[in-house]
Amino acid sequence: MINKEPIRPLSIDGTGHYLPQLEVGNDEFRQLVDTSDEWIRTRTGIRSRHLAEGEAVWYMGAQAARAALADACCTAEEIDVILVTTVTPDYVTPSVSCVIQAELGARRAFCLDLNVACSGFVYALDLASRYLQDPAISTVLIVAAELLSSITDFTDRSTCVLFGDGAAAVLVRRGDGTSGIHAVELGAEGEKGEVLTASIERPTSPFAAADRGRFPLRFSAARPTLQMAGREVFRFAVTVLADSVQAVLAKSGAGMEDLDYVIPHQANDRILEAAAKRLGISSDRVYAGLDTIGNTSSVSIPLALDRCRRSGRVRRGDTIAICGFGGGLTYGAALFTL
Repeated sequence: MINKEPIRPLSIDGTGHYLPQLEVGNDEFRQLVDTSDEWIRTRTGIRSRHLAEGEAVWYMGAQAARAALADACCTAEEIDVILVTTVTPDYVTPSVSCVIQAELGARRAFCLDLNVACSGFVYALDLASRYLQDPAISTVLIVAAELLSSITDFTDRSTCVLFGDGAAAVLVRRGDGTSGIHAVELGAEGEKGEVLTASIERPTSPFAAADRGRFPLRFSAARPTLQMAGREVFRFAVTVLADSVQAVLAKSGAGMEDLDYVIPHQANDRILEAAAKRLGISSDRVYAGLDTIGNTSSVSIPLALDRCRRSGRVRRGDTIAICGFGGGLTYGAALFTL
């Protein structure tokens, strides 16, 4: 049986999300690459995705944050910490979290950005739960915001149909002990980082030696747009998704029968189906909702959590596992009572 006392109490009091108005269906990609609706749906489960029409990352994040604050009946002045997870910040500096702080008027909050790719929300929730152990901190706002269209190669049919833009936010407070995190499993396999890359193009100083090839990038195939070795990523995802969920169950002393629902990163329906089979659970206990959003990186888990809460699919007191996997390569899972 699961230990009913969470190791780190917290209460998820508000969730919200923002998706750009522009929704692009599969058939529309035919004007860009050799593909079809059937080709995309049968390989990914995606039918459409939302793409920004000028929305900045901070703007989408702030819109999602406002929805989460309203859901939690919380004011911006009550926020102690703002954590933002993204791989597509608007600026090198200031951070997205600082821009969102200014937009919301959350003057008391300190701010931090994380780049853990699609695992970002799991890492952020773990970090929030640790901050909440500090008696001086009672409210943490987590925002995931991604503008993946800005790093997508729209001439590459194997990747351009996968990604979507958007943001989601979660407001967490110190819990009363009945809800919170039971176990967390975080990890990385940096030696496999070359299978999913996007580089930053930067000029060198005027004092640099003419032979700039002396110090090449570690991943020489990286480009400013996403480059992905699909088969390798698929194998990694299926393995770590199932293994990380099993790890948090083992750490908490729980069994699969104690688990009400699994909310994984939404990358590909085939990955979700294979992971459910590996876990030995029915697919109806694993959330799948990427058909109209595509892969939104770190946004996908908090977006799914928001949809599940608002639809009643998950309720207060449910035991939920979330799990992410993505660039780095990184992975993470958390088991918590809502």
